[in-house]
Amino acid sequence: MFNLEIKKDDRQWLHANYPTLRTDKDSNECPKIAGLLKIDMVYQEGKPYVIKPEQEHIATGRRIQDEYEIDIIFKSSEHSDLPQVYEKGNRIASVAADRKLRLENLHVNPDGSACLCLNIQENDYLPNGFNLKDFFHILVIPFFYAQSYFEKYKIWPWGQYAHGTLGFFEWYLKLHDVTKEKVNEFIGYLSNRYDWQSLQTYLAPNKKVKGHHACLCNSSEKFRNCHRDVLHGIWKFKQDLIFHQIQL
Repeated sequence: MFNLEIKKDDRQWLHANYPTLRTDKDSNECPKIAGLLKIDMVYQEGKPYVIKPEQEHIATGRRIQDEYEIDIIFKSSEHSDLPQVYEKGNRIASVAADRKLRLENLHVNPDGSACLCLNIQENDYLPNGFNLKDFFHILVIPFFYAQSYFEKYKIWPWGQYAHGTLGFFEWYLKLHDVTKEKVNEFIGYLSNRYDWQSLQTYLAPNKKVKGHHACLCNSSEKFRNCHRDVLHGIWKFKQDLIFHQIQL
């Protein structure tokens, strides 16, 4: 869990770097940041992204300058232990509607908050705990850069895990040297998911999940033609359950 608060240093940093945002409180008296977020970021594949780039960076990547009306509520949710970020202008929803996509395909949670990353990754992104600068520059600004990039170019600027539970299994597939502790930690995250009960059907020892079965994303497509890495992640997870003699 993160210590979610807006400290004096955070307020000073916010005012100096994002003066169109203000600190406030929501209707439940939770700390809140609200207003117009102005982003200026450049990214080139294979290189670190740069926020508020100097001239030499601009020529070597795709620069996006844009703005979004946002609220950031300083409380955790079932989706994340970090502050909840909301885009308030319905711009992302409009892009989804125009492309005939579900909002979750644009990394928006069912409650309307931004899916900045899988919550199982949050400690990896913020290994030193929560602070406002890292939260903005590692998660918030790249999230909105990617939204603007997708709106403009119709592709994502970098590899994306699938939304929600699907992304968990894509993440798990990439794990190496999986220990019993890591498997149990993964189970802990899965068991807190809203779809855990239905997911257990796929994970039952006697359930054979194959490529011709319907994908978990409810697209009516087969796994092998849709989220192949999710299928392989499920296979790996079930093998690790057997190897470590873990019962769900």
